[in-house]
Amino acid sequence: MNGDLCAHEELAVGWAMHSLEPDDEAVARDHVPTCDTCQRTVQATQEVLAGIGGAVPQEQPPPRLRAKLMEQIEHIPQEVPAAQHTPRHAAPIPLRPQHRRRTGRVLLAAAAALAVLAGAGYLGVRVNQLSDQVTASEARTNDLNKALSLAADPATNRAILRTGSGDEVAVVLSNPTSGAVLPSNLKPNDSGHVYVVWGASTKAPVPLAVFDVRAGSTDPQLLAWSSDAHKHTTFAVSLEPGRQAPPKPSEVLAGGQVAPA
Repeated sequence: MNGDLCAHEELAVGWAMHSLEPDDEAVARDHVPTCDTCQRTVQATQEVLAGIGGAVPQEQPPPRLRAKLMEQIEHIPQEVPAAQHTPRHAAPIPLRPQHRRRTGRVLLAAAAALAVLAGAGYLGVRVNQLSDQVTASEARTNDLNKALSLAADPATNRAILRTGSGDEVAVVLSNPTSGAVLPSNLKPNDSGHVYVVWGASTKAPVPLAVFDVRAGSTDPQLLAWSSDAHKHTTFAVSLEPGRQAPPKPSEVLAGGQVAPA
Protein backbone atom coordinates (compact mmCIF):
# COMPACT_ATOMS: atom_id res chain seq x y z
CA MET A 1 0.00 0.00 0.00
CA ASN A 2 1.34 3.43 -0.86
CA GLY A 3 3.08 5.10 2.05
CA ASP A 4 1.40 8.41 1.18
CA LEU A 5 -2.11 7.14 2.00
CA CYS A 6 -3.81 8.27 5.18
CA ALA A 7 -6.88 6.75 6.80
CA HIS A 8 -8.34 10.25 7.33
CA GLU A 9 -8.05 11.54 3.73
CA GLU A 10 -11.81 11.58 3.16
CA LEU A 11 -12.15 13.74 6.27
CA ALA A 12 -9.68 16.20 4.75
CA VAL A 13 -11.85 16.43 1.61
CA GLY A 14 -14.99 16.98 3.68
CA TRP A 15 -13.24 19.55 5.87
CA ALA A 16 -12.20 21.60 2.85
CA MET A 17 -15.77 21.38 1.52
CA HIS A 18 -17.35 22.23 4.93
CA SER A 19 -19.53 19.12 4.72
CA LEU A 20 -18.58 17.23 7.91
CA GLU A 21 -20.71 16.35 10.90
CA PRO A 22 -19.59 18.07 14.16
CA ASP A 23 -17.77 15.03 15.56
CA ASP A 24 -15.92 14.39 12.29
CA GLU A 25 -15.13 18.11 12.13
CA ALA A 26 -13.37 17.78 15.50
CA VAL A 27 -11.33 14.83 14.26
CA ALA A 28 -10.28 16.73 11.11
CA ARG A 29 -9.43 19.89 13.05
CA ASP A 30 -7.00 17.96 15.26
CA HIS A 31 -5.59 15.66 12.57
CA VAL A 32 -5.13 17.72 9.38
CA PRO A 33 -2.52 20.18 10.77
CA THR A 34 -0.31 17.22 11.75
CA CYS A 35 -0.57 15.25 8.46
CA ASP A 36 1.23 16.31 5.26
CA THR A 37 -0.92 13.99 3.13
CA CYS A 38 -4.19 15.45 4.41
CA GLN A 39 -2.87 19.00 4.06
CA ARG A 40 -2.14 18.30 0.38
CA THR A 41 -5.64 16.85 0.00
CA VAL A 42 -7.18 19.97 1.56
CA GLN A 43 -5.13 22.19 -0.77
CA ALA A 44 -6.14 20.17 -3.84
CA THR A 45 -9.80 20.33 -2.84
CA GLN A 46 -9.65 24.07 -2.29
CA GLU A 47 -8.00 24.51 -5.71
CA VAL A 48 -10.89 22.70 -7.34
CA LEU A 49 -13.49 24.75 -5.48
CA ALA A 50 -11.68 28.02 -6.23
CA GLY A 51 -11.28 27.08 -9.87
CA ILE A 52 -14.94 26.25 -10.23
CA GLY A 53 -15.92 29.51 -8.56
CA GLY A 54 -13.77 31.58 -10.91
CA ALA A 55 -13.97 29.71 -14.18
CA VAL A 56 -17.42 28.17 -14.39
CA PRO A 57 -20.55 30.24 -15.07
CA GLN A 58 -22.92 30.23 -12.13
CA GLU A 59 -25.81 28.17 -13.42
CA GLN A 60 -28.55 26.27 -11.68
CA PRO A 61 -28.37 22.51 -12.24
CA PRO A 62 -31.14 20.98 -14.34
CA PRO A 63 -34.31 20.44 -12.29
CA ARG A 64 -34.10 16.65 -12.61
CA LEU A 65 -30.49 16.58 -11.37
CA ARG A 66 -31.27 18.95 -8.51
CA ALA A 67 -34.27 16.86 -7.48
CA LYS A 68 -32.23 13.66 -7.58
CA LEU A 69 -29.42 15.12 -5.48
CA MET A 70 -31.86 16.52 -2.92
CA GLU A 71 -33.61 13.16 -2.71
CA GLN A 72 -30.29 11.41 -2.01
CA ILE A 73 -29.36 13.95 0.64
CA GLU A 74 -32.73 13.62 2.37
CA HIS A 75 -32.23 9.85 2.69
CA ILE A 76 -28.75 10.10 4.23
CA PRO A 77 -29.03 9.25 7.97
CA GLN A 78 -28.20 12.19 10.20
CA GLU A 79 -27.21 12.12 13.83
CA VAL A 80 -27.96 14.93 16.23
CA PRO A 81 -24.88 15.34 18.46
CA ALA A 82 -25.41 15.84 22.16
CA ALA A 83 -24.89 19.45 23.22
CA GLN A 84 -21.50 19.69 24.83
CA HIS A 85 -18.54 22.01 25.05
CA THR A 86 -15.54 20.82 23.00
CA PRO A 87 -12.23 21.79 24.62
CA ARG A 88 -9.94 23.87 22.46
CA HIS A 89 -7.30 21.14 22.49
CA ALA A 90 -9.50 18.05 22.86
CA ALA A 91 -7.98 14.68 22.01
CA PRO A 92 -8.81 13.35 18.51
CA ILE A 93 -12.06 11.40 18.40
CA PRO A 94 -11.73 7.91 16.83
CA LEU A 95 -13.40 7.70 13.43
CA ARG A 96 -16.28 5.24 13.60
CA PRO A 97 -17.30 3.11 10.58
CA GLN A 98 -20.83 4.57 10.42
CA HIS A 99 -19.37 8.08 10.15
CA ARG A 100 -17.15 6.96 7.30
CA ARG A 101 -20.09 5.57 5.38
CA ARG A 102 -22.22 8.68 5.90
CA THR A 103 -19.41 11.10 5.08
CA GLY A 104 -18.44 9.07 2.01
CA ARG A 105 -21.98 9.25 0.62
CA VAL A 106 -22.22 12.99 1.21
CA LEU A 107 -18.85 13.67 -0.44
CA LEU A 108 -19.62 11.37 -3.36
CA ALA A 109 -22.86 13.27 -4.04
CA ALA A 110 -20.97 16.58 -3.78
CA ALA A 111 -18.24 15.34 -6.11
CA ALA A 112 -20.85 14.23 -8.65
CA ALA A 113 -22.50 17.67 -8.54
CA LEU A 114 -19.13 19.37 -9.01
CA ALA A 115 -18.34 17.13 -11.97
CA VAL A 116 -21.57 18.18 -13.68
CA LEU A 117 -20.78 21.87 -13.15
CA ALA A 118 -17.08 21.65 -14.00
CA GLY A 119 -17.45 19.75 -17.26
CA ALA A 120 -14.35 18.64 -19.16
CA GLY A 121 -10.78 19.84 -18.84
CA TYR A 122 -8.59 20.45 -15.82
CA LEU A 123 -11.38 21.00 -13.32
CA GLY A 124 -13.13 17.85 -14.41
CA VAL A 125 -9.92 15.88 -13.93
CA ARG A 126 -9.41 17.26 -10.42
CA VAL A 127 -13.02 16.52 -9.45
CA ASN A 128 -12.63 12.97 -10.73
CA GLN A 129 -9.52 12.58 -8.60
CA LEU A 130 -11.48 13.66 -5.53
CA SER A 131 -14.28 11.26 -6.43
CA ASP A 132 -11.71 8.47 -6.73
CA GLN A 133 -10.46 9.29 -3.23
CA VAL A 134 -14.00 8.99 -1.87
CA THR A 135 -14.51 5.70 -3.74
CA ALA A 136 -11.27 4.34 -2.28
CA SER A 137 -12.39 5.38 1.20
CA GLU A 138 -15.75 3.64 0.69
CA ALA A 139 -13.91 0.47 -0.37
CA ARG A 140 -11.75 0.60 2.76
CA THR A 141 -14.87 1.03 4.88
CA ASN A 142 -16.52 -2.00 3.24
CA ASP A 143 -13.41 -4.08 3.91
CA LEU A 144 -13.41 -2.89 7.51
CA ASN A 145 -17.04 -3.92 7.98
CA LYS A 146 -16.36 -7.39 6.54
CA ALA A 147 -13.35 -7.85 8.81
CA LEU A 148 -15.33 -6.73 11.87
CA SER A 149 -18.11 -9.20 10.98
CA LEU A 150 -15.50 -11.95 10.72
CA ALA A 151 -14.11 -11.00 14.13
CA ALA A 152 -17.60 -11.11 15.66
CA ASP A 153 -18.38 -14.60 14.29
CA PRO A 154 -18.04 -17.22 17.10
CA ALA A 155 -16.96 -19.81 14.52
CA THR A 156 -13.90 -17.77 13.50
CA ASN A 157 -10.49 -19.13 14.50
CA ARG A 158 -8.22 -16.60 16.23
CA ALA A 159 -4.45 -16.79 16.49
CA ILE A 160 -2.52 -14.15 18.44
CA LEU A 161 0.90 -13.59 16.89
CA ARG A 162 3.68 -12.75 19.34
CA THR A 163 7.35 -11.97 18.99
CA GLY A 164 10.05 -14.09 20.61
CA SER A 165 9.93 -11.76 23.61
CA GLY A 166 6.17 -12.24 23.98
CA ASP A 167 4.98 -8.93 22.51
CA GLU A 168 1.66 -9.16 20.67
CA VAL A 169 1.90 -7.69 17.14
CA ALA A 170 -1.18 -9.00 15.33
CA VAL A 171 -4.19 -11.34 15.39
CA VAL A 172 -5.06 -13.63 12.47
CA LEU A 173 -8.77 -14.38 11.95
CA SER A 174 -9.74 -17.37 9.82
CA ASN A 175 -12.81 -19.23 8.64
CA PRO A 176 -13.25 -21.53 5.60
CA THR A 177 -14.02 -18.68 3.19
CA SER A 178 -12.41 -15.53 4.55
CA GLY A 179 -9.54 -14.28 6.64
CA ALA A 180 -8.25 -11.05 8.13
CA VAL A 181 -5.35 -9.74 10.17
CA LEU A 182 -5.61 -7.17 12.96
CA PRO A 183 -2.22 -5.41 13.25
CA SER A 184 -1.46 -3.89 16.63
CA ASN A 185 2.30 -3.40 16.81
CA LEU A 186 3.49 -3.84 13.22
CA LYS A 187 5.44 -0.95 11.73
CA PRO A 188 4.03 0.67 8.55
CA ASN A 189 5.58 -0.78 5.40
CA ASP A 190 6.59 1.19 2.32
CA SER A 191 5.64 0.45 -1.29
CA GLY A 192 8.78 -1.69 -1.71
CA HIS A 193 7.85 -4.17 1.03
CA VAL A 194 4.84 -6.25 2.00
CA TYR A 195 3.80 -8.25 5.05
CA VAL A 196 3.18 -11.98 4.50
CA VAL A 197 0.97 -14.31 6.57
CA TRP A 198 2.41 -17.82 6.67
CA GLY A 199 0.73 -21.12 7.49
CA ALA A 200 3.10 -22.79 9.93
CA SER A 201 1.20 -26.00 10.64
CA THR A 202 3.29 -27.85 8.01
CA LYS A 203 6.96 -28.80 8.09
CA ALA A 204 7.83 -25.87 5.82
CA PRO A 205 5.92 -22.55 6.18
CA VAL A 206 3.39 -21.88 3.41
CA PRO A 207 2.71 -18.31 2.18
CA LEU A 208 -1.02 -17.67 2.56
CA ALA A 209 -1.65 -13.94 1.97
CA VAL A 210 -0.03 -10.51 1.84
CA PHE A 211 -1.13 -7.25 3.43
CA ASP A 212 0.02 -3.69 4.10
CA VAL A 213 0.05 -1.57 7.25
CA ARG A 214 -0.60 2.16 6.85
CA ALA A 215 0.91 4.74 9.15
CA GLY A 216 -1.39 5.49 12.07
CA SER A 217 -3.85 2.70 11.21
CA THR A 218 -4.73 -0.44 13.16
CA ASP A 219 -7.75 -1.27 10.99
CA PRO A 220 -8.33 -4.98 10.23
CA GLN A 221 -7.01 -5.99 6.82
CA LEU A 222 -8.95 -8.52 4.74
CA LEU A 223 -6.82 -11.36 3.36
CA ALA A 224 -7.11 -13.40 0.17
CA TRP A 225 -8.19 -16.61 1.92
CA SER A 226 -9.21 -20.18 1.09
CA SER A 227 -10.31 -23.41 2.75
CA ASP A 228 -6.70 -24.66 2.50
CA ALA A 229 -5.48 -21.58 4.40
CA HIS A 230 -8.13 -22.22 7.05
CA LYS A 231 -6.73 -25.71 7.67
CA HIS A 232 -3.71 -24.17 9.36
CA THR A 233 -3.84 -23.77 13.13
CA THR A 234 -0.43 -22.10 13.46
CA PHE A 235 0.43 -18.84 11.72
CA ALA A 236 3.40 -16.52 11.37
CA VAL A 237 4.10 -13.12 9.84
CA SER A 238 7.16 -11.67 8.09
CA LEU A 239 8.06 -8.47 6.24
CA GLU A 240 9.40 -9.17 2.75
CA PRO A 241 10.96 -7.04 0.00
CA GLY A 242 8.88 -6.63 -3.15
CA ARG A 243 5.12 -6.98 -3.49
CA GLN A 244 4.72 -10.76 -3.62
CA ALA A 245 5.23 -13.55 -1.12
CA PRO A 246 8.53 -15.43 -1.50
CA PRO A 247 8.73 -19.26 -1.31
CA LYS A 248 9.99 -19.05 2.28
CA PRO A 249 10.15 -16.26 4.89
CA SER A 250 13.34 -14.22 5.13
CA GLU A 251 12.76 -13.59 8.84
CA VAL A 252 9.72 -14.51 10.93
CA LEU A 253 8.65 -11.54 13.04
CA ALA A 254 6.00 -13.29 15.14
CA GLY A 255 3.91 -16.42 15.33
CA GLY A 256 1.07 -18.03 17.22
CA GLN A 257 -1.50 -20.83 17.37
CA VAL A 258 -5.27 -20.82 17.12
CA ALA A 259 -6.75 -20.39 20.57
CA PRO A 260 -8.68 -23.45 21.77
CA ALA A 261 -12.46 -23.13 21.60
